[in-house]
Amino acid sequence: MAPDSLAAAPAGCLVHVLGACHSGAQALCADLALALPHCSVLNASLAWLGEPTPPLSSQPLQCWLLCGLDLDCPPPLQARQQHEDAALRARLARAGLVFRVVYGTTPQQRLSQALQAIDAVAPCEATARHRPGQAAQRLRPMCEQCSDPDCERRLFTRHAAG
Repeated sequence: MAPDSLAAAPAGCLVHVLGACHSGAQALCADLALALPHCSVLNASLAWLGEPTPPLSSQPLQCWLLCGLDLDCPPPLQARQQHEDAALRARLARAGLVFRVVYGTTPQQRLSQALQAIDAVAPCEATARHRPGQAAQRLRPMCEQCSDPDCERRLFTRHAAG
C-alpha cells in the first residue's frame, strides 16, 4: 500500500470489543474511539453475553477484539470473569469469527495491540504507527544449547557483543 493511501482512512470500519467483567473492555472502547474517529467502536460484551447471540453486521470492514484477563479482578468476581470469558470465546468460535485477544497491563499497551489488530483489517495512518518493526517480525534462530530461542545464553552473548 502506498504511503499516501494511508492518509485517507477507510470509511465504515466496525470494531467489536468484547470482554468479561473487569477485563477493561469499556476503557479500550473509549481509547479506540479517540484514536480512530473514522471507525465505529462497539462494546459488544453485554449483547454477546446475553441470549441469543446477536445477528452479525454485514459491514465489510470488521475487526473482533477480545480483552484478555490480565488485569486485576476482585477475588469474588474471578469465577464470573472466567465464565464470561469462556462464554465469549465459545460464541465467537461458533460464529466462525476471527478475533484477536488484546493483552496489556496498561491502557497504552492494550491500545497498541488493538490498533495492530485493526491495522490488518483497515489500515490507516493511526494504525500504521503501531505496526511491529521488521526486526520483530523475522524468525529468531534457535540456540544450539536448548530449544528456547530467548534463553539466557543467547541474551547475554548478544548484549556482550553490543
